[in-house]
Amino acid sequence: MTQRIVSLGFLVAAVVVLAQAFSIPQGNGYQAVGPRAFPLLVGVGLAVVSVIGVVQAFRPGAAPGTAPAVVSGAGAPGEDTSGEGASGGGAPGEDGETHWPSVLMLLGALAAYALLLVPAGYWQATTVFFVAVARVLGSRRLVRDMLAGLVLALATYFLFDRLLGITLPPGLIRLAF
Repeated sequence: MTQRIVSLGFLVAAVVVLAQAFSIPQGNGYQAVGPRAFPLLVGVGLAVVSVIGVVQAFRPGAAPGTAPAVVSGAGAPGEDTSGEGASGGGAPGEDGETHWPSVLMLLGALAAYALLLVPAGYWQATTVFFVAVARVLGSRRLVRDMLAGLVLALATYFLFDRLLGITLPPGLIRLAF
């Protein structure tokens, strides 16, 4: 039942996003991409995903509130291959319990990121945020996480700040290029 409610909620959100996107004025004719292009893209993507969710939630034979069964061969020892998870209703491998300390740590990392974004700078704060989230989610490979976070943050920075002209906070360490 929850899957049905959530999928219908996303479908309503997609309709609202698309309606609002079409209400944005197109702008002058000299612009290659107008201001409504990105909201339309998000609305169409949300509509496609939510329609898939609605179809899966309301298809005949689908038990309400359960994930579809995973068809596989013999699983690893101790692996739940029934498709119902340990709680009888989630994805395989889920135990049905929310680990609240992790949720609170992720919210804390997000709040710290929002506070540090302007003074520290986009790519610096994003790198630290990436490492913090990776640690909370269980990664213990600090050097790999730092390198991955730095590469992703710099790539995003160059894409938005340099190529698209969307100014991001440069922060403490300004890039020479």
